[in-house]
Parts: sequence; C-alpha cells; structure tokens
Amino acid sequence: MKKISFIYLLIVFLFIANKHFAQNSLVGIDEQNKDIGTVEQIYKVKADFIITNNQSKNLYLLRADAEKGITIQTSKKTIKANDTTVIVVEFIPQKTGKFTKTIDLITSADGAPFRMSLSGNVQSIKTDDKTACFYFKKPNNAGVKNIEPIVVVENNKPKDNSNKIPDNTNQPNTHTNTTPVKTNTVIAVTQTVAPVKTNTVHTTPKKTGELDEDLYKPNNIIFLVDVLSSMKVTSKLKVMQYALHYLIDELRASDKITFITYADSVKTLRSGISGANKEDLHAVVNLLKAKGITKGKKAILYSLDVALKNYIEGGNNQIMLATDGKFRFDVEDQQSYKTRQGSKKVMLTTIAFGDDKDAMKNLKEIAQVGKGNFIHIKSKAKAKQQLLEEVKQNSLIK
Repeated sequence: MKKISFIYLLIVFLFIANKHFAQNSLVGIDEQNKDIGTVEQIYKVKADFIITNNQSKNLYLLRADAEKGITIQTSKKTIKANDTTVIVVEFIPQKTGKFTKTIDLITSADGAPFRMSLSGNVQSIKTDDKTACFYFKKPNNAGVKNIEPIVVVENNKPKDNSNKIPDNTNQPNTHTNTTPVKTNTVIAVTQTVAPVKTNTVHTTPKKTGELDEDLYKPNNIIFLVDVLSSMKVTSKLKVMQYALHYLIDELRASDKITFITYADSVKTLRSGISGANKEDLHAVVNLLKAKGITKGKKAILYSLDVALKNYIEGGNNQIMLATDGKFRFDVEDQQSYKTRQGSKKVMLTTIAFGDDKDAMKNLKEIAQVGKGNFIHIKSKAKAKQQLLEEVKQNSLIK
C-alpha cells in the first residue's frame, strides 16, 4: 500500500513539474537546449532560438525570467498563427569554465513558462575586444529586420507583472502597460539585425559584427566617388572618407569592394578587393583627393561594367554614387544602363552632399532609374551609420 502511495505521489509530482516547466504544446522551438561546446577568446556569447506559434491565434511574448546579466531580444513580440520569431539570448561571461543559462519565456499561451537553456565551456575570455563574440545560431529563411527587447526579470526575485511589454501589433488592451521598468529588471538593448539561418551549428568562434555572415548576403559594392574640387568645401570628402573607413571595418572576406573616382577622368583605384584586405582598402580611402572638373558622364556605365565583372550571384550588387552636385545621366545613358544589366540586377544608389536643390532632385531621379536609394548626408555624426544601413538593408537575407 505504501509502495502504491509513493508511486502515486511521484506521478503527481512529475505531472505538476511537467505542467510548469515542460514545453507548452502551443509553442514550438527549434532546439530547447543549445550547447555551444568549448570556445576560446570570446567576449560575448549569443544564441538564437526559433520559436513557432502552433496555435490558431496570436501568441504574445510577455517577459523572460533569467539570471542577472542576460539580455533577451526578439524579431517580434506578436507571433501570428503558424508563424515564427527569433529569440536572441546573450550574455558576457564573467569567468571561464562550464556554464548553463536557463531562461523561462513567459507567453500568452496558458501563461505557462517556456523553458530554454544555453550551455557551453568557456576556455578564455577577451575583456577588451567586443568583436570577439561567439554567435551560436542556425540559418533561417524567415525575414528578421528589427530586434525588440524583452523584459528580463532576474530569477529568484519577485515577478513584477506590471513590467509586461508586449508590442502593440494586433494586441489585446490587457497588455499595453508602459510603466517604467523597475530596478530589478534588465532591458536588452534594441539594435538592428537580420534573419538568422537555421541548419548549421558553428563550433568555432567567428566575428559577428554589423554584417554577420549568417545574416547578410555577400556584397559587391562599387563606390563611384566624386573627387571634384567642390567636394573640398565644408570637408564633404572628409565626411565621405570617415563613413567609408567605418564601413570597411565591418566588411567580411566574402564582400568585394571597388573604388572608382571621377573628375577630369574616370579611374579605377581598386577592383573587386576582398573585405578582408582592410589595410589596402583604408589606404585607398586615404588617397581620395578632390581635384579638377568633371568628365563623369560615362562614369556610371563604366562602374556598371565593373560591377558585372565582379558580379556575385545571389548577393547584393550595387553602385554607390557619391557627389555634391548634378550628374548628367540622360535618357540614352539610362537605356544603356538597363540594357547592359540583362538578367543581372545591379542597384544604383546615390549619396548626396550639400543643399543644392537641383542637384538633390537630379540625384533622386538617378537613384529611381537605378532601382536604388537616395541618401542625403548632412553631418559626420550620421554619415557612417547611413552608409552602413544602406548596405545592410540591401544585403539582408529575406
């Protein structure tokens, strides 16, 4: 009789524990427990969890319970029926050795915690290099354009339900509280990232900067830079150089970069240089000097020929025309541009300096013809991010 009672109590205990901690059938996950294995020379550990809404109504991500120092972000907090989202978990290891981080994700699915874990073995830590980031993820084909923070409440502390922060997309009014986060809550930093892939597990550290290999397609970028004398005015060329140096630091070996200048003639300074050859690329940018008058009528078509020569199938192929003035690109040139492309797509983006209204209109029209974007750079502070965001937007895996 005692034996039967013990078995009965054990079954009840397991049922309760399973109900509280086991995965809710209304929520799916690509891998519940991720193990990054043994890693060396890292600054930050990251992992992606692909969450699926298995129910027929919207699923809302409310908060996450985890230990101090863990930040959690998501591609979206409202997940439609049968749709997915990416949960990004990251932390900075404070010591070497084995670790296991447990995260209980609180959703609108019966209010039951959805448990995930991240484990591994840190051999050594880089304390002064934030690019030494081990990103454990799997490729996915779900477009992820923005990352939103999820409220993280530290484990072993009272839960503060007033800090639920679901987003406002098709969301019930019961979850719209915007009360400031209290001191026991860590908010993840919002940043722009992109889709995470879903089949390959990386067991060695690799750089994951702004242009993560798993998130962005290879780039074939031709910088067509105006080096006319007018670019010296108000240091326009220096601002362009500043932005280019910043972008070069984020480039990868898979990226191809070409520098073409136009003034009294059209010159190719470098063609199809790997993004890994940063020293050479930085040197080229430093050599850019404003001089002469323009003879750049055919510069775009010349740049297109170079772009097609270095064309990356399935990658981001684009020309970036940087100037502070009007650029002659008549109907005949436009038709030639479209014809030369054939079945290949080369985007033409214009980057404008200054406030000449006629020039701005002209460059907007050129970008429209080239199926690209018009970027107006007004300050050094914004220049570097504007240029990088253009590359990220066009190379984003969708």
